[in-house]
Amino acid sequence: MKSLKYSLLITCLFIFLGTISSQDVVMDLDQVYGLDQTLYNGKKYDYLSPSGTSGHQFFSSTLFTTGSIIIKGKSYDDIAMNYDLFNQQLLIQYANENNPWNVLEVSKAWLNGFRIGKMNFELFQLENGPCFYQVLGDGPTRLLYFWRKTLNLNDAIGSNNYIYSPAIRDTYIFIDGQLKPFTSKRSLIRLFDQKKRAAIKSYLRKNKVKVKKSSDQTMAEMVNYIGKLK
Repeated sequence: MKSLKYSLLITCLFIFLGTISSQDVVMDLDQVYGLDQTLYNGKKYDYLSPSGTSGHQFFSSTLFTTGSIIIKGKSYDDIAMNYDLFNQQLLIQYANENNPWNVLEVSKAWLNGFRIGKMNFELFQLENGPCFYQVLGDGPTRLLYFWRKTLNLNDAIGSNNYIYSPAIRDTYIFIDGQLKPFTSKRSLIRLFDQKKRAAIKSYLRKNKVKVKKSSDQTMAEMVNYIGKLK
């Protein structure tokens, strides 16, 4: 009997300590941002993939990672976040008194952009509506990557489930408020005035730029060079 009472006491103690720990998480979050309604403004994320679906809808992983979000010009750092490519939604994870794992779709109303790792994304309000683009370059001429995923029937023999595609990248030059797509060196060069084409072609050859495979750093340096051409 004493053993049973002791076990119950230990169990209650662990539950109590766990409750305190959860409350501390909420209190810490409140102290940092006070659950700022500018940041925590959106609807509950409740998207579910079809049963049996292979892969996932996220940019790189189902795990949330720490990043920064800019809303109304203000940067919120060290936010647990993820990017749903299929639905084109930025998600944040936060704790409150009832649930330590809440997931919210960030409202696009005041959202300027976000940063995950070294990748910088901005929300552009274009004719086809608000869209996220990864941005490379720091001048008026910039390189934009639009990332997306599709959901398709699995074409493997004997399969009848759905499967998410790998992340697909569409590439654009952003000039004078317009998106201009390209898929190769030749189509990139043709986007510019005749007087600039020789210099761009020479730069691409000299620096061994491969528009489909080069690193973000290489592509950023390329677009910065192009933006300075007169």
